Amino acid sequence: MRISIFIATPVCLLTIFVIWWAGTHDMDFLTPPSEARLQEIRLEALAALPVSTMQDDAISIRMPLPSPDPTLPEPPKEIIPVDLGDLTTPPVLDTYSNRAPEGSAKLLALASALENQGAFQRALLAYERVLDLSRANPEQIQTATSSIQKLKPTLTLWNTDPDTAQPITIHIGTGEKFSKILPEILENISTDLGNTSSGLLTFSHKLNIGRSIQTNDAPTPVALWITGGGKESPSTDVLSFTTDNPEDLRNDLLKTIFNLIRSHLSKSTAYSPAPEVIAEPLPAFETNITRLLWQEFGTLLNPPVEE
Repeated sequence: MRISIFIATPVCLLTIFVIWWAGTHDMDFLTPPSEARLQEIRLEALAALPVSTMQDDAISIRMPLPSPDPTLPEPPKEIIPVDLGDLTTPPVLDTYSNRAPEGSAKLLALASALENQGAFQRALLAYERVLDLSRANPEQIQTATSSIQKLKPTLTLWNTDPDTAQPITIHIGTGEKFSKILPEILENISTDLGNTSSGLLTFSHKLNIGRSIQTNDAPTPVALWITGGGKESPSTDVLSFTTDNPEDLRNDLLKTIFNLIRSHLSKSTAYSPAPEVIAEPLPAFETNITRLLWQEFGTLLNPPVEE
């Protein structure tokens, strides 16, 4: 018996509709599932996934590693062994020069150990060797200069006898604009530089006043050079600057004097160049130029008289 297509088609459609309605009439397709239900679905999906035995490749997404526990102790830093040497003999200006080939790190470790032992004069000498005889990096230079700045003012001058200090003369050539204020400025600078050299050098000055510049608004040129105490003593190069502000004159003079000393030592000796002036110039004389370099500068400009 054959069933007509006009009867079979509606029956099939009705059957499909009844089955669909029976299975879905209680379901809500419009309201989104709650966060709790979404979490259950995620967990069910993860549990159904097979466990992989393959290792992640280099570009696989990884979960972030847990942060280190701050309560755990840090790994110990490398301890550099230090030989303090003989602390009973009086130090000299080039003490620890023989340690310079060992490197800046060992010199800094030696200086710190000497400082901890209360041997502050020797510690200062070790810090100075970092600057003038080792190839220190910027961080090591900063450590050395900071330590020198802390230690040096607490110690007596290396040379307390002015009669044995080497004479240095600062020469100034300029116009009449600053002729009245320069003597006092140079007197103070001479005193300050004598102290920063730890008494090794004694400074004086000579003014050479030329014709004034005719235009009042033009900056005034100032030329500087440095010699020893004698008339025929060697001289540094000549450096000059221009300024129209009397308030900046002292700092400009100090920066130029520092550059003259630094340049002359760099050209005439094998010592490491003194670190350059970054901020105020006067503290740089105290820290960046070691006492050994001060003595060397004085010797260069006051060579022994040949008989």
